[in-house]
Amino acid sequence: MNENNELIVITGLKRTGKKSVLFQLKNRYSDAAFYVNFRHPGFYGFDQNDFFKLDEIIASSGAKILLFESITSMDGWQDYIRQKLDEGFKVIFTTSNAAVLNNEKGRSLTGRYISRVITPLSYDEFCTYHSLARDENSVKDYIAKGGFFVPETNRDEFLGQLFDDIVVREIGLTNGIRDLRAFKRLSLHLLRHVGEMITANQIKNTLGIKTTTTAVDYLNYLESGLLMYYVPKFSYSLRKQLVNPRKVYVADTGFVSAATFNIAEKAGQLLENLVFLYLQSKYTELYYFSEDAYCDFIGFGKDQAKVAVQVCVTLEQDNLEREINGLLEAMEFFDFDEGTLVTLSQTDTFIRDDKTIQVVPFYEFATQK
Repeated sequence: MNENNELIVITGLKRTGKKSVLFQLKNRYSDAAFYVNFRHPGFYGFDQNDFFKLDEIIASSGAKILLFESITSMDGWQDYIRQKLDEGFKVIFTTSNAAVLNNEKGRSLTGRYISRVITPLSYDEFCTYHSLARDENSVKDYIAKGGFFVPETNRDEFLGQLFDDIVVREIGLTNGIRDLRAFKRLSLHLLRHVGEMITANQIKNTLGIKTTTTAVDYLNYLESGLLMYYVPKFSYSLRKQLVNPRKVYVADTGFVSAATFNIAEKAGQLLENLVFLYLQSKYTELYYFSEDAYCDFIGFGKDQAKVAVQVCVTLEQDNLEREINGLLEAMEFFDFDEGTLVTLSQTDTFIRDDKTIQVVPFYEFATQK
C-alpha cells in the first residue's frame, strides 16, 4: 500500500485491541509515526482552534504517518483529517462507531479510506489462545466465555460492566441519547432474545418506548456501535426486506452468559449466534429464508447467493424433517446442489433427490480454511 495520502479506519468494540494495534503500528513505523490519544487528560478543553498547535508538534516530529486514538470525539475532526490527507500524510485512526463516516461531514472522506474491523476472538482464535482442542467442550466454553480479553476471575462481572459501558458510554452518550434507561432496557431485551425475530413496533410496545421512530433509532445505534446485528428476511424486494421481522444477534455470546441468563435454555439460539458471527466474517450479506419452511442463513458474496446454512444443536427424530425441509427449500430456490446443517457435535450426510446435505459439528464448520 502507498505509505502516504491514505486513510485507514480501524473499528471495533471496546477491549477488542484497537489501542494495541496502534501501538504495534507505532513500533513498526518507529519515528515515521506520530501517536495521539485524544482521550488523554491533557486534551481536556481541546477545541477545533487548537488543531494548529498539534500541527506544529507534528511538523517538528518529522512524522508522515499519524496514529489517532479517539479523534472522533473532537469537534472538527473530519476537516482536520482531510487537511492532513491533503498534506500527504497517511492517517490511521480508531473508533467504536461503524457509522462515524456516514454523517454529512464524515461523507467528505468517502472514497478516501479503507475500513478494518477488529472483533472479539473467533472460535478458532479462542481455541488457539487457550490451547483448547476443537471439540464440543470448547464450543460450550466459547459460548459461555466469549472472545474478549478480560480476567478469568470475575469474568462475568467484567463482561457485565463492559456491556454497560458500551451501551451507555460508547453508544448512548456518543449519540446524544437522553433516555439512557430506556436505551439500556432495549439492549438487555435484545440480549435476552438473540436468534429471535424482532420488529421496531413490537419493541416499542413491549418496552414502552414512545415512538417507533425512536425504537428504530435505538436499534440503528446499537448496530452502528457494533454491538448488535440484524439479519433480514431474503426478498428481491427491498420494501419487503424492510417490513418483515429481522433476527437479532450479539457481537459476543459472553455478554449473554454474563447477564446471568440461563444459557442452557438458549443453547439453540447461542449456537446460531456463533454461526452468524462466523458467516459474517466470510460473506458480505446474510439473510434468513422463509417461504413454506425456514432456513437460518443464506450467505451472499458479490451480489450472488453462495451458501445455505441451517443450525440445530441436536438432530432428533422429531425435528429432523423440519430442519432438512427448511434447508432443502432454500437450496431449491437458489439452485444449490449442497447445503450445510450445523450441529453441536453430530456428523452425517443426507441425500434427497439430487441435493446433498452435509451435517457438520460447529467445531469443524468454524475452523474451515
